[in-house]
Amino acid sequence: MDKIIPDKWVRKAIYTAINNMIVLDELNSQSLQVPCFDSRVPTTNAKDYYVLLTTQTNRVDKSVKCGYRWESSILLDIVTKYNSTGNAGTRLFADNILDKARELTNSLVLDATSGLTVVRQTQEFPNDFVSFTPTQSVFRKLMRIEFLID
Repeated sequence: MDKIIPDKWVRKAIYTAINNMIVLDELNSQSLQVPCFDSRVPTTNAKDYYVLLTTQTNRVDKSVKCGYRWESSILLDIVTKYNSTGNAGTRLFADNILDKARELTNSLVLDATSGLTVVRQTQEFPNDFVSFTPTQSVFRKLMRIEFLID
């Protein structure tokens, strides 16, 4: 396979599309700027809501005789946290972040300098996760974006 692995170009396109997106937090009646991070949250982040660009996969598609293509995917992990004392929070803000990310990543284009082109893109929404500790409620929504890249 002569084509470069699309990982960094996929992350760049998604990061550019969603980093610091403005999302309505209906519980607190305010619009908030939601950051996006690659794999983990830096210690300098003081926000209890963010999107992580996590697991990526690539597989060579040999179905085209004139040149191979990539079947690529990435998992976005949307996280909202609330202190458990008093208001334990709700999944509503995580739902809103997911929907905004879905909207902003619906038709991604990879940077022209990559030499790669998105042929087809599909969004999937696997199970979400809710966890409660004595001090925190954490709501996570997942979004997988799958690509066929030429």
